[in-house]
Amino acid sequence: MSIGIRVLLLAIGGVSAAVIAVLTLLRLLAPDFAPEAAMLLPSLVGRVGGPAVDAAVTLTAALGALAVFVISAAVPRSERLPAGIRFAVVLAAALLALVTPGGVIAAAGYTFALLVVVGIVVLIVLLVLRRPWIGLPLALVMAVLIGIAVTSLKATELVPAIFGALEEILPRMLMALAHLAGAVALLIPVIIDSRRTRGRFARGVQRHRVAITVLAAMCALPYVIARASWLTPWPLFGGSANMLSTQPEVLLTGLLLALGMLVGGVLTLGLVLPWGERFPRWLVGLGGRPVPLALVVVPASIVSVLFTVGGVEMAFFSVGGTVEAASVVLLLAVLPFWLWGPLLGLATWAYAMKRMASDLDVRARLSIR
Repeated sequence: MSIGIRVLLLAIGGVSAAVIAVLTLLRLLAPDFAPEAAMLLPSLVGRVGGPAVDAAVTLTAALGALAVFVISAAVPRSERLPAGIRFAVVLAAALLALVTPGGVIAAAGYTFALLVVVGIVVLIVLLVLRRPWIGLPLALVMAVLIGIAVTSLKATELVPAIFGALEEILPRMLMALAHLAGAVALLIPVIIDSRRTRGRFARGVQRHRVAITVLAAMCALPYVIARASWLTPWPLFGGSANMLSTQPEVLLTGLLLALGMLVGGVLTLGLVLPWGERFPRWLVGLGGRPVPLALVVVPASIVSVLFTVGGVEMAFFSVGGTVEAASVVLLLAVLPFWLWGPLLGLATWAYAMKRMASDLDVRARLSIR
């Protein structure tokens, strides 16, 4: 890991842990001073143990993470963290993740869906510049779809409504981001490890990385298929033909979320496909260059932690609630974040190990010459 990335991770993680600690203290000692912190939804730990336990574990996790960051900064970059510190790193990251404010996956889904639309437009523009025979037809298709969304699906009303809802939950999203950033900043040095020798479990993850990644990507399919069925007379999972015909904005919302899930699945496959290691040739200014390792590992790790915590929270309270067993099974099958998160974490780890091994091989060949 380069010194720049190491310093950046230490800074991000330290600031995140400090912010969490300060806001937690304010929530405990002066709730009127920081009302947004008091309005956060309880975490998985808070739902089980109550507000007092939630605050105590959050403060402990934040202060522990701060201590780990300080100790890690004192260890020379060339040396590997001792086993005891590595255990403390994993424990602090797990605690930070477990006390992430609840109800974040939905907000993250809407945000990512809007970003996907913007990203698709940008990619089409790049294709028009470099591959006009492909980009121009795609631009025409995109223009038609946007026209349909605006004229028939009330897109002009839906987008402001989504932004308004996101503005209301912005404090919750920022606090959750601090938790996720702190946890990932702790874990990245463990994930990006340049050692050639690996344990049995790590070797198994490397050996089956393609299967793990494909299974992770397939977790997007149930939701995508369910939402795609809304375009037929037989909608599945939360929709009826009559409701969708009278409320087209609901149809558009479902399709946008499905698009976000589909893109998430495709990006997951990038962990084993060539364009996940080297930018495609048609990307202006980047084509053919290696993809920076951190550009892949950091976002994928954040999403992995988010999906794991949110998926476990969803599964735990669905099973323990009053919902019928059949409905719980359907919910967990259509929204398998509980599975996607851990699989994505393993796939990201395998990707990092492969990239680090490739870099070591290149350096070895260069040194021989």
